[in-house]
Amino acid sequence: MRGVLVAGAAAAMLAGCSIDPPDPSLPAAATALPDRYAEAGDVAGRYEPVEWWQSYEDPVLDVLVDRALAANLDIEEAVARIEEVEARYDRERAALFPQVSAGLEANYANQPATGLGAALGEATRGGQNGGGGGSAGGATAPADTGTRRFSFSTYTARLQASWEADIWGRLRNRARAADANLAASVAELQAVRIRVASEVMRNYFDLVETEQLRDLGELQAEILGERVTFAERAFLRGIGSSFELISLRESRREVEAGLPLLEARLTRSKARLGVLLGTYPEDVDHALAQAGLLEVHLPMEAIPAGLPMRLLERRPDIVAARARLDAARFGVAAAEAARLPQLTLNASGGLEGNEPSGAFDPRNWFVNLLGALTAPIFDAGRIGAQIDINEAQMRQRAVAYGRTVLDAFAEVESALARHEAAADRVRLIEADLGSARQAADLQLRRFERGTGGYSDWLDARLNVLNSRRLMVEAERAVAEARLDVHRVLGGAWKREWLARADSDV
Repeated sequence: MRGVLVAGAAAAMLAGCSIDPPDPSLPAAATALPDRYAEAGDVAGRYEPVEWWQSYEDPVLDVLVDRALAANLDIEEAVARIEEVEARYDRERAALFPQVSAGLEANYANQPATGLGAALGEATRGGQNGGGGGSAGGATAPADTGTRRFSFSTYTARLQASWEADIWGRLRNRARAADANLAASVAELQAVRIRVASEVMRNYFDLVETEQLRDLGELQAEILGERVTFAERAFLRGIGSSFELISLRESRREVEAGLPLLEARLTRSKARLGVLLGTYPEDVDHALAQAGLLEVHLPMEAIPAGLPMRLLERRPDIVAARARLDAARFGVAAAEAARLPQLTLNASGGLEGNEPSGAFDPRNWFVNLLGALTAPIFDAGRIGAQIDINEAQMRQRAVAYGRTVLDAFAEVESALARHEAAADRVRLIEADLGSARQAADLQLRRFERGTGGYSDWLDARLNVLNSRRLMVEAERAVAEARLDVHRVLGGAWKREWLARADSDV
């Protein structure tokens, strides 16, 4: 008893001798980030992973994204992975605590009385046979039939506890590695949610663009039909050219041939939205029908630069990569601790008798206490190989973390540049569209005054439709470019000056 207490006290004193995880050698890309993004605006900002899709101010889009986040199967799978990793963490953490078990045992043995059994048989014939509720291991010797035999029965009610004193932190580091893997899984769930929301928005933008292009195409085909009719009449009267007539017919056929492709594109976008929402295209049609005219609102305010270091705090893939690296570090520490002695404490107690009633007799109690200190001497390099494996994994994950940081910074730079270019294109096409509309109004007034032809007004209307078509494509491009900025920043942003203004009120 004294020895066990001494072993427990020694374990408590040595608990501070835990092996610390090593510090990995990180690539320069992960430690020397630039101060700002090259294409960032002059407005400072802070990042907040809120419901950033609401910045488009489109109720239909809000409903679709909310439904996808609630019912998407990829998200459900990611949640199940978190539950698995959480259970693994609970399993590793449980090793830090004593393990207690209880049991009932019944044992009967009948064997030749040889060796110790023979000596015990002689003792039992000498009048010391175990009684009904006597001490454990009571034995009886049958009548002498030429071969002496020894038989006994024991019945035991046992309570047993065991605990490994985690002197060097092997179990603690394994639990910390499992906890880091859990943090990585949670971050990966956030990455999946961002990806699903982005895919919903991208398909919604494609749906809006395709629907608008289809409507413009139908109107363009109708105007081209009128224009072809006028060209045919002019050609028959000998005042029109065959080249103009053939060119107009080809333009009309080209526009009409593109309409079925746009319908197929609409079907594809709805089918993809159905997959993202965990449902079928019919349900998507129902949700869109309730919304009326599809429209994308494009907020064009400046995107704040923020600090690249903020990126490390928000990007789920970076958070997950860092957590995986920490898990590898703790794995190295746990593997190194396996080289050192392990102290295990065991205790058991209960009741035991050679009759069933003896297992419930308080007089037949017993207690066993054991403290064991074991250390590996020769394992043919198994522990060293495991340490090498964990160190190699740590180096791999350090490189992966640096690559993730570098890729993230490049993605932000590219997304900001695309957004700026898309916004400039919208402004240029908007000016062209204004000029085309002014020209169409002028041709209409001339036609109404009798100084211009109807065909000239139709041509001016076609120019307006072409500019509107370019505008639809440009608006979709800027909407998707802004989406990419949200995605690569890991959420939304809010203006710092708004926060300061609130604090001043």
